[in-house]
Amino acid sequence: MSQPRPPETSAEQPFAYREGVLCVGGLPLDEVVATTGTPAYVYDLDAVAAAWRRVNAAFEPLGADVLFAVKANSNLAVLSRLARTGAGFDVVSGGELLRVLRAGGDPARTVFAGVGKTARELALAVEHDVLVHVESVDELEALQAVAAGLGLRGRFAVRVNPDVEVDTHAYIRTGHDEAKFGVAVELADQLLARAARGDFPDLDPAGVHVHVGSQLPDPDGMAAGAKIGIEVIEAGRAAGLMLDWLDVGGGLPIDYSGRAPLGPEVFAEALAPLVDGRGIRIGVEPGRYLVARAGALVARVLYRKHRSAGRMLVVDTGMHQLLRPALYQAVHRVVPVRAAGPAEPTEVVGPICESTDVLAAAADLPDLEPGDLVAILDAGAYGMTMASNYNTHPRPPEIVVSGGVAAVARRREAWDDLLGIETIPD
Repeated sequence: MSQPRPPETSAEQPFAYREGVLCVGGLPLDEVVATTGTPAYVYDLDAVAAAWRRVNAAFEPLGADVLFAVKANSNLAVLSRLARTGAGFDVVSGGELLRVLRAGGDPARTVFAGVGKTARELALAVEHDVLVHVESVDELEALQAVAAGLGLRGRFAVRVNPDVEVDTHAYIRTGHDEAKFGVAVELADQLLARAARGDFPDLDPAGVHVHVGSQLPDPDGMAAGAKIGIEVIEAGRAAGLMLDWLDVGGGLPIDYSGRAPLGPEVFAEALAPLVDGRGIRIGVEPGRYLVARAGALVARVLYRKHRSAGRMLVVDTGMHQLLRPALYQAVHRVVPVRAAGPAEPTEVVGPICESTDVLAAAADLPDLEPGDLVAILDAGAYGMTMASNYNTHPRPPEIVVSGGVAAVARRREAWDDLLGIETIPD
């Protein structure tokens, strides 16, 4: 297995050492978290915007709309910066849609996916002219009923399960025939044929959505899914529909070891000949690629354990605040905020009462002491959005850095926040 690399100054890595201190946006990271304390998430908004601009430049020749996958990081400050930079949005719940609206996102450039939308969520989408990616017959019929009840027109695309296997973690493959997402090609064709016959009189069909998985190792899977999507669009056009939307989902990868990932340009180049001259608008939904590298979870060493099995550090964050290592066996680089001495493999664990609460099995770290700070890198995606209050731990604050200025975008939860919403019935 390749060893994680220490942070080096580059466009791909916003966190870098300056004179032995890990910095972000030119600010020493220990100073950034001095007011809030630890643990704390820190995001570089300038890096987020730069990543979006790179994806947009890559897909611009295709006339694509670059939609940020909100599930990766739903902080309002992050969403607001992306909206002002030019991003559209991909949401998977009514709550995420409300966040986009609160952050100033354009609902007309927002798509709503997910297999379990409620009637209330569908109504919210219709009321704001959001394109709904429907994932079942029942959902499409429910969307028709909601739109008719509101006296409004709704827009939809059919999410197609293309039955495409990709070489990524089993939990983030979404396009194979056993996945819960989307409908089979044959059923998609039937739904669009029904739309052409007028079975959904209050809905306007726009096209097709496909998504084969996350952390794609190459563009082949995305291209294969796109080909299937185009076939469904052409079948709908043959039935008499004016379809022009093909959302190819996300999947643009990052490299958690610190190396440069496969760039968005490669994926755009693979899609270009497929849609050329077909009158198709492309949607692409990067999430992780835009925010992962821009975020770090800063933690404080609580205790040291020197065991026969090797050195262990207990820190003040854990799987309740960064679930990825426990859920996906993900490997994040863990580095000292202040560089010090020779490094050796160190197990980094959190306070949660679970054996799976291991943030790093063998991080290369110096012999740190209680009170020293470490940064868990590439934590800007699927970190805070998957955090919980397990063991009744308050969730950490989120700090954003932009133009060399740090600000708290979300305060730390307090114990009173957790207990205040509960009552003991008489």
